[in-house]
Amino acid sequence: MRGNGRVFMRGGTPWIGYFRNGEEIRESAGQAIAQAVAKKHRCLTEDEARVVAQKFLEARVRQVRNERDAIRPFLGPAQERVKVNELLDDLVAVYERGGKRGSPRKVSPPMRSHIERLREYFGKVCALAVTQRAVLDFCDLLKSQGKQNGTVNRSLQLLSQAFNIAASSDPPKVLRPLTITKLDESENVRTGKFTEREAQLVFSSLPPYMADVACFAYETGARVAEILKLRWTYVDGDLIRVPGKNTKNRKPRIIALTPELEEILTRRRAARVEGCELIFHHDGRPIVDYRKSWQSACLVSGLGHLYCRDCRDDAGQYISVLDAIRKCPTCGRKCMRPKYIGRIFHDFRRTAAHDMWKAGSTIQECMEVTGHKTEAMFKRYADLFSDEEKRNLQREVQRRRHERRQAEEQGRLSKPAGTGEASQETASGRVQ
Repeated sequence: MRGNGRVFMRGGTPWIGYFRNGEEIRESAGQAIAQAVAKKHRCLTEDEARVVAQKFLEARVRQVRNERDAIRPFLGPAQERVKVNELLDDLVAVYERGGKRGSPRKVSPPMRSHIERLREYFGKVCALAVTQRAVLDFCDLLKSQGKQNGTVNRSLQLLSQAFNIAASSDPPKVLRPLTITKLDESENVRTGKFTEREAQLVFSSLPPYMADVACFAYETGARVAEILKLRWTYVDGDLIRVPGKNTKNRKPRIIALTPELEEILTRRRAARVEGCELIFHHDGRPIVDYRKSWQSACLVSGLGHLYCRDCRDDAGQYISVLDAIRKCPTCGRKCMRPKYIGRIFHDFRRTAAHDMWKAGSTIQECMEVTGHKTEAMFKRYADLFSDEEKRNLQREVQRRRHERRQAEEQGRLSKPAGTGEASQETASGRVQ
C-alpha cells in the first residue's frame, strides 16, 4: 500500500525503500538478516530473508510516523553509523565556540587527556551501541590503572556532555542522552592549605616571575587562570577590574588593591616589557606551563615528593618515593615520568578562603573577595569544618551538655522536701 514502503532485491540481498519528508531512503536489510542468522544458527531461505526485510521495513515506517506525530525523533541509517569520535569532535567544537556564553576557549591539557582516553576506548564504537554496561567496563579499566574516582568522573562527564549535545542537535545523532552514574568522590576531596611559613618558603624557591603570581594568589585567593590573564589596562585606580571573559563563571568582578598587592604591582611595573600588556609574564611572553618550576619549588621546600608510577600497594596507592636522581628504591629503575604528590598551586585559593573566614568575616564577605558563586562551594574550599574546628566544636557541644546536666542536678537538690511527691500526686489527680 502507498506509504508502507517496498522491499526489493539488489545483488541477491533484500533492500528496503521508504519515504521521509518527501524523499526516498534506501538501505540494505543485510544487518537485520545477519542478526536473524546469528539467532537461528543457520542460513535463511530467500522467503525467510524477505520476511526479515519486511519486518525491518515496518519498523522504519513506524519510526517515520512517530517523528511525524512528534512522538520520537527519527534515527535513520546515517545516524546509526555515527561513531563516538564524531560526538567528541562536536563536543570540542562547542567548547571552543564558548557554548551558550559564546566566549571562545581553548581545550586545556587535562581536558585533552580525558578526551584522548575516551577516543581510545569508545572512539570507533557506534554511538547507539554505547550502553551502561560499556560505561561500567570503562570505569573498571580506569580503576585497574590506578585512577582516582575524580579522574574517572571527569572522563564520564565529558562523555555525558558529548551525548547531550548529540541528542539536542538538529537532526539528532542519538535517540536520547546517555545516563551515567558517577563514582563517589567524598574520599578524594582536596583539603591542602599553606601555613605562613610554608607559603614564604615556596615564594623563595620559585623564580621571581612565578613568585609574584604565587604571592598574588595567596593574598586574593584568585584562580591562577585569572591571574595570568590580568593586563595593565584592567587596573583602575585602587582596584583591578577583571572582565567576565577571564573568570570561570563568566561574570566580571573587582579585586581591591591592598598594600600587599600594591607592593606586588610595584615589582611587576619594574619588570614590565615594552609591547607586553600582561601584568604577570616571563620576559614578555605569556606564562603557559608553570608545573615544572612549581614542582621543583615544592620538592626543595619538602612540600611534595616524586613517586614511582609502577610501585603501588594493594589499594593502588603510590608507595615508593624517588631519590634525587629519580631512582626508585623498590624496583631499582629510574623513573622518567614520575608521579608528583604534594602541594598544588590551587591550595593558595583554599588557604585564602579559610584564613578570611577564620579571621571573623562572614561567608558572604569572603565570597565577594574570592569570587565563589555558591556558599556550598565556598564551604568546601574554605574547609570550614577542618580537624581543628571539629575538635573545638565537639568540645563546645560536650561542655554545654555537662553544664545542662549540672544545672538539672542542682535544681533537683535545691527543691524542698516533698515537692516531688506533691507534684506526682497532682499529676496523678489530673490523669484521674
